[in-house]
Amino acid sequence: MAKITAPFQIEGTIDDLNFFIDEYGINRARLKPESNMTTEKFKTLPSFHKARMQNIEFGQCATKAKTFRLLAAEFNKQAKDGRFAGRANKLLLEVLQEDQKNELGSRLFTEGIKTKFGQEFLIGFESNKHRPISKVFIDNNKWEIRNNRFSHPDFNPANDINWPEEATHVTFNLAIANWNIENDTFSTNYGQPIIISKNEEKQNIVLEVVPPIEQNLQITFIFIGFSKQRGSRDIALHRKYNTATIIAYQYL
Repeated sequence: MAKITAPFQIEGTIDDLNFFIDEYGINRARLKPESNMTTEKFKTLPSFHKARMQNIEFGQCATKAKTFRLLAAEFNKQAKDGRFAGRANKLLLEVLQEDQKNELGSRLFTEGIKTKFGQEFLIGFESNKHRPISKVFIDNNKWEIRNNRFSHPDFNPANDINWPEEATHVTFNLAIANWNIENDTFSTNYGQPIIISKNEEKQNIVLEVVPPIEQNLQITFIFIGFSKQRGSRDIALHRKYNTATIIAYQYL
């Protein structure tokens, strides 16, 4: 390792040189270690068998996740964080791991989703992790989802919602997606949005949507979005303030 003598410190990598600060605060440089790993070794060495099997399963879930992210695409456009895709991959991998029929490397998402726990993993998945429904509704015991209907009795706009500072209006909507897991196809029905001012009186919120006619895995999403009134215009706030959550499922 070489000691760096300079009026400033350098950290990072340039070509084959790695610059770092050692435990004594001395700026040093060293050659990057050469890796003896090759694609051929990874494919053939027994010691990498488990990693190869995990890689196969992850690839399967990443492919399925492309469709999963589209199930409520209209909601996700308006409520999504930067790690949405990665979290979707992780969710589907957890579902796949519930496949008890097949061994590591041969486990299938289509089997895992048929199990009780595999399906329950879906509930509460947030497109925007920073604004989960549990933080948007002040009291989550007031609302319920039943028979393709979301209801919130005696909703008090000013007190029952955690409002972003600039928001003057909130939009609620519901969607049900039917996902044919085997064919990896889907259809989604969206409801009619309800827009409520922060200053309105108490009221009953009822959201309904007719599910798709196909009967496979049906997933229900709720959207809660915020906007601010400027003159006669209603301007949507950034998606980081909004919520899109899976609140129900039914495997038909």
